Amino acid sequence: MPVYSDGLGLDVTAASGEAASAFGSTVDGYVRFTRDVGDRLKDTLTADPDMPLAHVTKGYFMKLFGTKAMAMRADKALGTATELFARLDTTEREQGHLVALGAWCAGDIDGAADAWERILLDHPKDMLALRLAHFAHFYAGNGGKMRDSVARVLHAWDRSHPLYGNLIGMYGFGLEEAGEYRRGERYAREAVEIDPKDAWSVHAVAHVMEMEGRHREGIDWIKGLEPHWNSVHNFRFHVWWHRALFHLERYELEEVMALYDAQVASDLEADQYLDVVNAAALLWRLELYGLQVGPERWAQLAALAEKHMDDHELIFVSLHYLMALLGAGRLAEAGEMIEKLRAYAKEEGTRDQTQARITGKVGLALADAMTAIRTGSPARAVTLIWPLRDDIRLIGGSHAQRDVFEEMLVDAALKGGETAKARALLSERTEKKPNSAWSWERYGEALGAAGADGSSASRKAAELRTSAH
Repeated sequence: MPVYSDGLGLDVTAASGEAASAFGSTVDGYVRFTRDVGDRLKDTLTADPDMPLAHVTKGYFMKLFGTKAMAMRADKALGTATELFARLDTTEREQGHLVALGAWCAGDIDGAADAWERILLDHPKDMLALRLAHFAHFYAGNGGKMRDSVARVLHAWDRSHPLYGNLIGMYGFGLEEAGEYRRGERYAREAVEIDPKDAWSVHAVAHVMEMEGRHREGIDWIKGLEPHWNSVHNFRFHVWWHRALFHLERYELEEVMALYDAQVASDLEADQYLDVVNAAALLWRLELYGLQVGPERWAQLAALAEKHMDDHELIFVSLHYLMALLGAGRLAEAGEMIEKLRAYAKEEGTRDQTQARITGKVGLALADAMTAIRTGSPARAVTLIWPLRDDIRLIGGSHAQRDVFEEMLVDAALKGGETAKARALLSERTEKKPNSAWSWERYGEALGAAGADGSSASRKAAELRTSAH
């Protein structure tokens, strides 16, 4: 088969220039979070039903859903792609993508990431490989790899490329997750200047503001750009989630609930895992802040979570499904999910199952700890989480997303009488989050429980709550 330009600086094996252009549009839609990216891929396969890389990409998209059912469809796409690659002449770059999909379908996400990184050594403008590597590093909790993966290709890009803004926005987020907040914000802001609809970059700036406790500024940033980023697919609800976190830190709990109902949980029937992750973590946090969120909200999430008892594509996601079941008081179903996760963790020894390994190393302890919290055994939760608190990053997600597990540990230590640990955790936390009124309030409680004077910490919390308004 001949090769044609995809319009993004790369050649693809295709039956026509029309098919190649449609494929480039598919990659563009994937990176920009357009709502019609699935239709763009269908257009590509209509133009060329035998386009090898399009079938690999179909497999990628199926895997991105994070469900067992879609993983089976990804396996089917892999089979079709393998047959096409066997009988058609393809490029080395495209063959590298087939290797990546094969690894991913086998459960070896680390292997898939290695394959994408190998492609990028010779083809630094391959945004499909770069964005998928970004995804893999994100769900490995490795901000340094997210940063460096993009840094290695910057030399080949300039502003003339249609996805340049998205590229530097990804770099900005990688920098933020690696702790380089000033540089991360600079790159992400530039990306938003290039394309205000770039929700990933809007959210990268929000992450910096979250980590630095710039709550009012974060609200204004997100609100000011809403007409632009609110046109993207369900990722827009995650941006709303970020705004809710800023309001939460300011103890504007009614505003948080309004955002939850109107935005964060407004499209749960679409059954997208990120929506459930957003919603479950936000409800759990609200309860840590002392708000009764109502059983109907948890019940709605639990009904969705129950459908995903056998979905183990990402332990980070499974833990949030478990959160929903526990929040709703569905202890039997929660126990069943944990037993399924135990069985899944044992699969690591049968093949290179990246997520099974992390489930065994960290996920099961977190699952048992959340159960202990919800069944009135906070001291047991501390015993489970304390030894692995520095490994929680392995479950993936961002610093902001994983913070709910640290908040759980703090709350459990206070309620479980683990005074020394609570005091130590909160001493550390108030250094990292000096603008967090919740952390200072808890610190005052911990100091008082230890027989020390917690009044200055309590005053600090009161000052922050007053200044927020």
